[in-house]
Amino acid sequence: MSHNTSTEFHYTLFVLAVLGGAVFCGAHLLNGWLLANFEVTSNISFIYLPSFLRLANVLVLGMFWGTAATAIGGVMLMWWSTDSWLLDLCHTVISAGVAGLSIFAMQILLQRRLSISKLSDLLKLALFYALLNALAHHLVWSFLDPSKLVDPNQVLYMVIGDINGAVLGALGLRWMAQHTPLINFARRKAMTDDELIDSTN
Repeated sequence: MSHNTSTEFHYTLFVLAVLGGAVFCGAHLLNGWLLANFEVTSNISFIYLPSFLRLANVLVLGMFWGTAATAIGGVMLMWWSTDSWLLDLCHTVISAGVAGLSIFAMQILLQRRLSISKLSDLLKLALFYALLNALAHHLVWSFLDPSKLVDPNQVLYMVIGDINGAVLGALGLRWMAQHTPLINFARRKAMTDDELIDSTN
């Protein structure tokens, strides 16, 4: 790969990561506005639509750039946050990191690569991610901000909200992968020989 081609390659992925982050940030803010009646707390909703975007970023852009996309979205959200910078930073690390960790762990459990064209793969991933994400958030809150622990059942509520959002997102991603060139275009830009995800399984 020539220097110019390599530079263009990374520039395209960077732009896609920024766009992915902006979409995640916008979806988070929109979710809080449209579905305010489903909120348990400011951090927990029975329907959290951006949940699957964290996974979709990694599934589409790859582990590095997909994680970066969600991290960029998390940094953007800090402008609207009333939490401390340390808690915001932890939220961003969890949001970005748990998605990649879930995909990596699921592929070990399944002993094969995930496929974004298989609904069963996406639903299993959504469930595993929802559990891991809720536990990670509550672990951080228990240490940094116990005031967010307002209900003994809120871990379950967060899991339910993430699953609802992830299932809807999985259906949307699968439809886009099958009916539009957008997903394939982004994945071709991000694909490398050692990529973890394989859309042809």
